[in-house]
Amino acid sequence: MTAESSDQHAPPQAAALIESLRALGYDLPDAIADLVDNSVTHEAVTVSIEYNADATGGWVAIVDNGRGMTEAQLHEAMHLGTHGPWVQRHPADLGRFGLGLKTASFSQARRLTVISRSSDGQLASREWDIDYVRRRNGWYLRDSIDEEAMSVVRQLKFRDTGTIVLWRSLDRCGTGSVLVNQMTKVRAHLGAVFGRHLSRRALSLHVGGQPVTAWDPFLRDNVATQDMGTESIHSGSGLVTVTPFVLPHPSRILESVSRNAAGSSGWIRGQGFYVYRRQRLITLGGWLGLPGLRQTHLAQLARISVDIGTEDDHSWQVDIRKAKVIPPAHLRDRLLEIAALARSRSEQVFRHRGSGGDRRGGRGQLVFVWQQHERRGRTGYRINREHPVVVAALADAPDAVRPLLRLIEETVPVGLIAADTSSSPERAPQAPLEAAEREEVALLLRAAIAKLPTQTTAREAFLQALKSTEPFNRFPGVLAEVLESEGAPTS
Repeated sequence: MTAESSDQHAPPQAAALIESLRALGYDLPDAIADLVDNSVTHEAVTVSIEYNADATGGWVAIVDNGRGMTEAQLHEAMHLGTHGPWVQRHPADLGRFGLGLKTASFSQARRLTVISRSSDGQLASREWDIDYVRRRNGWYLRDSIDEEAMSVVRQLKFRDTGTIVLWRSLDRCGTGSVLVNQMTKVRAHLGAVFGRHLSRRALSLHVGGQPVTAWDPFLRDNVATQDMGTESIHSGSGLVTVTPFVLPHPSRILESVSRNAAGSSGWIRGQGFYVYRRQRLITLGGWLGLPGLRQTHLAQLARISVDIGTEDDHSWQVDIRKAKVIPPAHLRDRLLEIAALARSRSEQVFRHRGSGGDRRGGRGQLVFVWQQHERRGRTGYRINREHPVVVAALADAPDAVRPLLRLIEETVPVGLIAADTSSSPERAPQAPLEAAEREEVALLLRAAIAKLPTQTTAREAFLQALKSTEPFNRFPGVLAEVLESEGAPTS
């Protein structure tokens, strides 16, 4: 008797394994992004996420115009672990373990129906129904399309080549307003994950009929963004390219631009590494567990682009959700050095944001309210006496204003602010007037103008200076309206 003849076959219990796979940690945005990966792999250029939020008959459908699949190809694709991570993949293939279609879908719904049409024009269908698998106690796929699924196909006007991934029995992603609200997050997430595909128009995405807009975490179109240069590092299996960026201080950009740049994670949580795999974003910030690096208020402007290939999947430990990586040991020291440089530059932007220096009103230069200074070996903060509004106030009532400025300077709760920010980064101070309504900004601006000199030449000089003066520089639309009402040039 050979050793092999005494081996025992031990296949997993189908329903038990599928239920376990549902707990891999996908959220809805991650799950849908994983399915869009499949569409890109199948050469789709248009992908639509449609849904019905009805509490009883709700469904979610991911529809693409890719090359579709034949009956045999679809049957193979519905297996768990279609292609292992050791298989050499096509350059356009965004897959990893051959599990994404199934695990992503099981994480959100109990019924997964895939309907596909290839170039032969024939409609192919397969369905995993977790409750059906449990009843049959085996790996049984349904191979016919039920009338409810066909009704969705007709509703989606699916006539050409491509694939529909249909979720029903939505026990995880929810229905009603829960699903509608979740789809807002899906739209933002897809804009980040597939931002590069969208920006070069290699892919068009829609969620609930609304187009998905590309999101650039590095604000490369803004002249105030600092590009610190690209470095290529040999990783053993290929080249890893790393480009650190330091974004502009929120006070130097429009409020709408600042909100968009913050992304879904916010400024604090958005700092760190953005790892791309084949142009597809894997990690949205974070410091990759590198020692000594934590999310801080002063480092929030540092964002680092990292590009890896699918040949690096093993060394970077890309997870099954394609949402997390662990950098290889031999690259960590260099990544740590690059991160330290970017964080230092971000801190410099914050520390010098309020200093006067040579930025005291030249055309295009910013004038800040607060200045940083050293006093008896300690860092202190004082109100900029050359700020146009402060100058006007001092000229109007110097004896009353000077003591008030001094009182404010001596009572700024620097320690409390630092402690709050350190313990709860999300409570970091907002940019000036960040939460203010348009009318409130206009009211403050008019109040400041009311204190300006009445002499024509001096008044016009002050009005022009307001364009580069904190905090009004962040609201050019409001500033233009108010200046026009004051009869001052707006260009």
